[in-house]
Amino acid sequence: MEAPRTAPARALFVATILTGSFLLFLVQPLVARLALPLLGGAPNVWNSAMLVYQVLLLGGYLYAHALGRLPLRRQAALHLGLLALAGLTLPLRLFPLAPPAPGGEVWWVPLLLGLTVGPVFLLVSAQAPLMQRWFAAAPGAGNPYPLYAASNLGSFAGLLAYPLLAEPLLPLRAQSWWWSAGYALLFGLVVAAARTRRHVPAEPAAGPRPTAPSAPIPARRFALWLALSAVPSGLMLSTTTHLTTDVFAMPLLWVIPLGLYLLSFTLAFSDRAWLARPFLALAPVLILLAGGLAMMPAGNATMAIAVSGVALLFVVSVTLHARLYALRPEPDRLTLFYLALAIGGMLGGLFCALIAPLVFDWSWEHPLLILAAAALIPLPRWLDWRRLPGLAPEMTALTAATLFGFGLLCAWLLLLAWVDGDGAWLTWVWAGALALCGLGLAMWRWLYLPLLVATMLALGGTYTVLDSWQGARSRSYFGIYTLRDYPEQHLRT
Repeated sequence: MEAPRTAPARALFVATILTGSFLLFLVQPLVARLALPLLGGAPNVWNSAMLVYQVLLLGGYLYAHALGRLPLRRQAALHLGLLALAGLTLPLRLFPLAPPAPGGEVWWVPLLLGLTVGPVFLLVSAQAPLMQRWFAAAPGAGNPYPLYAASNLGSFAGLLAYPLLAEPLLPLRAQSWWWSAGYALLFGLVVAAARTRRHVPAEPAAGPRPTAPSAPIPARRFALWLALSAVPSGLMLSTTTHLTTDVFAMPLLWVIPLGLYLLSFTLAFSDRAWLARPFLALAPVLILLAGGLAMMPAGNATMAIAVSGVALLFVVSVTLHARLYALRPEPDRLTLFYLALAIGGMLGGLFCALIAPLVFDWSWEHPLLILAAAALIPLPRWLDWRRLPGLAPEMTALTAATLFGFGLLCAWLLLLAWVDGDGAWLTWVWAGALALCGLGLAMWRWLYLPLLVATMLALGGTYTVLDSWQGARSRSYFGIYTLRDYPEQHLRT
């Protein structure tokens, strides 16, 4: 007789997850917009906002993981109580934090944003994993993991809704009030979802368990999870900085890298492995060519370079996330896996938003993350020509050495063609030859990576290195400044 009351209300849980993800990605640009008159539109302001969101997302995952150990009724009571308390901070407005000391913005801005949105963001970020737990708690509910698609759909909708609808149509105060109304709707959906599970037996909603626990995760594998999640996260932020600093500054430009980063999860975390294969094949050559432009000085970048940088971010993210998905653990270690993803994403944000502005005089985090991606990407078997029949080891080593030497020569000729500026067709010739050498050496990462560095130096990176070497540049939280003197022309720029 209890079956109808415990039967899974799938549509309700889908709506709850979708609404939570929609609000989560709508509030990110909203808070950044609230801070815009005070902080300006410097790239690192958005990077700090993303770091705050990544830290809060990790907190939300930890909260959902801890809450899942309680009986479901207690979960519902505690979660709804905390949602109501966090609602007292609405409508959203900047926290009245005292101004920072000069140079302290790198710490002050994340603190300001965290105090402004922290309580509601942390609780809303827990919705997707928590609702999947509640959904799976009912007998016969089925597999909860396909509900993750609703989370992705809500995230994309929220991300697009702000620049297309909220920002152009609503004043800032109205945006905050409408988001508060959405939060109230989410609260009502959570109440309804909890009511559908009120007759579930009072035990932890841990879902199906394997008959025997799987082996503990080795430290090396856990570290690889962290690296494979940290590099795309950091590259998403460094690409945003690179575009808005060295190409052009445009409002809401960060939506493009963030959207592609989110889309990469949809393709990579799929049982249809063939979706990621084209990106796997494209990654080595695109890293060499598009990644080779990562050190080009400001003022030389073009729209084509901007597009290639965004394409590189997408291909690398799909490739690394596909490798991450291939290394996923048994279901009983799933929570640990997603916590590792959240920690890795936070580490990538920490590197770009806090460490890089303090340590580097230029956006060096961008080429460094591209090199890290080149070291981590899985390589397709068709690139491994070492297995060709009849190829002796001595001939393999000689061929590799020849390819490496010719690649360095192409890099030198590419630098000369780039400096000359008149022979654009020569630039393409030497770049193509360099790409072929890179593909031939892709199976030897210790040769492939130096060739990638040579490409970066050939395509304008030499001047970038010289500016740092000569101390011509300085970097603050709000931008990168270069001072050059031209005595012959009595000119300073």
